[in-house]
Amino acid sequence: MLVAVGVLFSAVMPAWADGSVSFQSDVLPMLKARPEFERFLLGTLKVNDAGSGTRISDLAMPHLGGTRMGPYEFQASWRDAGGDVPVTLVIDTDVKFFDKAGREIRDGRLKQATRLRETFSGMQIEPRR
Repeated sequence: MLVAVGVLFSAVMPAWADGSVSFQSDVLPMLKARPEFERFLLGTLKVNDAGSGTRISDLAMPHLGGTRMGPYEFQASWRDAGGDVPVTLVIDTDVKFFDKAGREIRDGRLKQATRLRETFSGMQIEPRR
């Protein structure tokens, strides 16, 4: 897995940039599969809906150009008895890419990718950036 991620980023890193995403519509549905994290997040943090994710360029993957994927970053407030504490929430995902026949791409030929599937893999809460 780490080798595949390394190949992905070394092959297309210059072609990636940040793109806008919505916590409610883009990220929260992934958390539904992990209700304990969803419950913790929604009970502990007030998350701004507008955030950013990695934007795939047309050059890197012609069929997925403009698509956003994790990691996602949102400004949030940690609800504390002493008051709200500003933080940055980072949502990490596992990403799988698929070709037009629906086969997972495992050999690094990501220009053939026509679809991706993300699953929630973890989160980080950091001081506000």
